[in-house]
Amino acid sequence: MFDEDGIRDLERRAADCWPAFQEADLEGWRLRFAEGASRRANSVLALSETGETPLEARIDAAEAYYRQRDLPCRFQISGGVRPGGLDAALERRGYGIEGRSLVMQAPLSRLFEAAPPAARYGPPVRLFSGPSRAWFRVFGEGLAEGRERGLRCRLAEGLPKPRAYAVVDAGMEPAAVGAAVLSGSWTLILCMATRRGFRNRGLALRVLSALAKWAATGQRGETGGAFLQVEVDNGPALALYHKVGFQPAHTYYYRTQNGTPG
Repeated sequence: MFDEDGIRDLERRAADCWPAFQEADLEGWRLRFAEGASRRANSVLALSETGETPLEARIDAAEAYYRQRDLPCRFQISGGVRPGGLDAALERRGYGIEGRSLVMQAPLSRLFEAAPPAARYGPPVRLFSGPSRAWFRVFGEGLAEGRERGLRCRLAEGLPKPRAYAVVDAGMEPAAVGAAVLSGSWTLILCMATRRGFRNRGLALRVLSALAKWAATGQRGETGGAFLQVEVDNGPALALYHKVGFQPAHTYYYRTQNGTPG
């Protein structure tokens, strides 16, 4: 598991690679807003302190920011939060816990051969600099219909460059997708999705392998690392990532105003 500095480094990179529609600074805290879609993009990332306002008053200010936007105040809590007493202060205010997640990391070199030999045949993985219609078809299929789907697709479309969007077909149908964003010597893997009816065929492994090869080319070497975020109750995804060599880096969860106590 990573130490506090390593946790903060990955958390900042993850936030930069999945940018909210709007951000505000509150004495070192990043207040992220994306109209309610995605916990990450609608929460406070509290990794530094640049002012002297008392903690309770700073939490009041964060709550006011989200109240003005008709959202509950939410904080992303990891081992790198600042100040260290933030989680306890939120618990005293009645904030509940949700979205327990694991950040996992692996050397890019471990992912090159992720796809088993039998899964490497067939149409190649297609890589794009932006999301194609086929990519959105697969990514959007796993999301709730309506406004939420549109907002999440808008977030996925806004990934910063350098970036890659991967699509692999099964027959004549787009079947699995993923995306990657370069951040220094790290690559964030995100937006992994496989359509029902095409799962357990090694397609997600092919996507991971292709994105790792793309990232190594962008980083001019195989020494970089990949990381991703997955909720702890997502058993199939965890099994997949463990299978290809991802290991835990750290954990995080969200403290949400008026949420269910953890």
